[in-house]
Amino acid sequence: EDMEYTLVQIIHLLCAIIFIGFIFADIFIFPAIKKKLGEETYNNVMSAMISRGIIIYPLIVIVLMISGGYMFNNYINSETGYFTTSLQMLLWLKVFLVLLIILGVIYTIFCKLAKKEPVGFMKHFHAYALIVSLAIVIIAKFMFLA
Repeated sequence: EDMEYTLVQIIHLLCAIIFIGFIFADIFIFPAIKKKLGEETYNNVMSAMISRGIIIYPLIVIVLMISGGYMFNNYINSETGYFTTSLQMLLWLKVFLVLLIILGVIYTIFCKLAKKEPVGFMKHFHAYALIVSLAIVIIAKFMFLA
C-alpha cells in the first residue's frame, strides 16, 4: 500500500510538472520565440508542438486527475472524515482550485466548438491557470505541515 501510494504520488508530481511547465512555456517562452523568430517560424513551431501536444497533454491531465483522486481518497473518506483536519480543509481548497481550472478548460473547448468568442478575461486564462496551479503546489506542501 505504501509503495503503491508513493508510485501514484510520483506519477502525479511528474504530470503536474509537465502540466505547469507547458503553461509556463506558453506564457513566457513561446512569446519570446515569436518575437525573436517571427510570425511564420513561430506558427510552424507551434503547429509541430500542438500536433504532438494534442496527444500528450490530455493524457497528462487525465493521469493527473486519476492520481489526484486516488490520493484524495486516502485522506478524505468515511473512515478519516471529510472536514475534520486542517489537511482535509487544504485538500478541499486544492480540489476547488482544480475545479476552477477544469471549468475554464471546459468553457474554452465549448467556445471553440460553438465558434463563440470567449469572455474577455479568458484571453489571460493561462496566466490564471499558472497562478492557480502554483497555489495548488504550495497548498500541497502546507497540507503536511499542519
